[in-house]
Amino acid sequence: MPYVPSKKTDHRSKDREILDAAVEGLAREAADEITNNLSLIKVYGNIFFRVADELAYLLKGGEVSQDHSSRLAKAIFEVGEGYEYEGAYLGEFNYAITRLIQRVPQIKVEHKEWNQEFRYWLYAVTVEALIRASTYAQSLNIGISGVFEDIKDEYKRRVNTAYEAEQIIKSGDCYDAPYYTKLVKVLDDEGKFVGYQEIMLKRDRETLGKDLLSSCVVLEKV
Repeated sequence: MPYVPSKKTDHRSKDREILDAAVEGLAREAADEITNNLSLIKVYGNIFFRVADELAYLLKGGEVSQDHSSRLAKAIFEVGEGYEYEGAYLGEFNYAITRLIQRVPQIKVEHKEWNQEFRYWLYAVTVEALIRASTYAQSLNIGISGVFEDIKDEYKRRVNTAYEAEQIIKSGDCYDAPYYTKLVKVLDDEGKFVGYQEIMLKRDRETLGKDLLSSCVVLEKV
């Protein structure tokens, strides 16, 4: 996640408040436009392309319209300008799109159109849209192609990896390669379950058929 300050940082920064307000309108528009699961690819793609184009236009001194994509691009641009160094908008862009791809599923659940905020299909089509956007943005030469890749990678690491752990516990693992990871329980110092941790292993008979290692990791209070 990029460094985007909030009031927690210094009790006065409003970066996230400004960006969140712009993201909200665009997320609600996107949620309305998503009519079936695979339509998300096109809806996200159009949003990513438009925000990228509008931001590039602003960086060249242009003016943008007042639709939701333009408002987000303008918010990213203006917050970035406050830091007075080239490329400051890239962290703001990362934060905004990262929030968008989480907020849309939340809205779909709120509207009772989806019953879960995260499923594998959602991860896969979101990643496809991010990859398309990364390829498209290369020609803009403003750095956001790399940002789309970073968002994709962090979405895998922060969200899908935890989802995969739940699915391994529920249905079993599917890896039997020479090297793999296995899950181990993490407990607090009172024995209460906290979550799971991945342990990197070389294949052997003791761990090959296990979805969860017999040992556990205990967190010590400090």
